[in-house]
Amino acid sequence: MENFLRVLLPRILPSDYTLGKNCFIRPHEGKSHLKKSIPIKMRAYPNYGYPVKVLILHDQDSNDCMQLKGELQALCTNSSIPLVVRIACRELENWYLGDLNAVETVYPRTKASRQRHVAKFREPDNVIGSHEMSLLTKDFSKSHASREIPKHMNLTVNTSASFNHFLSGLNKLIAL
Repeated sequence: MENFLRVLLPRILPSDYTLGKNCFIRPHEGKSHLKKSIPIKMRAYPNYGYPVKVLILHDQDSNDCMQLKGELQALCTNSSIPLVVRIACRELENWYLGDLNAVETVYPRTKASRQRHVAKFREPDNVIGSHEMSLLTKDFSKSHASREIPKHMNLTVNTSASFNHFLSGLNKLIAL
């Protein structure tokens, strides 16, 4: 997810947001590390000398999406920091499947754009993204895909509902 965001965010953030200067990605070593660190960070942010906004992004994996989002929001309940929590349903690779043209650009032999009308790809959040990516191409690499596919994603036509919720949540947070 970190690689993906490092490529995608500069494409979509307003010009006054710069990664590493006033916009930071804080990766965590797994879900339990994230859940432990959220309350600590949310207590610390009000003491910063500048305004802070927080976007928490988490893979759904096998969790119940709404329950997971609720758990993450509950870790932040005592904070006045502007916050948006978004869940990548089921995993980051589902967001790739929402833009099969971008997948095909990075993995041309897949002819992925031809899959656009296949029923399972009409709602890409309902499949196991990494499995479907590995079926589309033997060359699939999570790290390579996370660095390359977001360069080619058309943000206005992605069919992944959770990707679109992420974009709208990010826009909402920026507007606060």
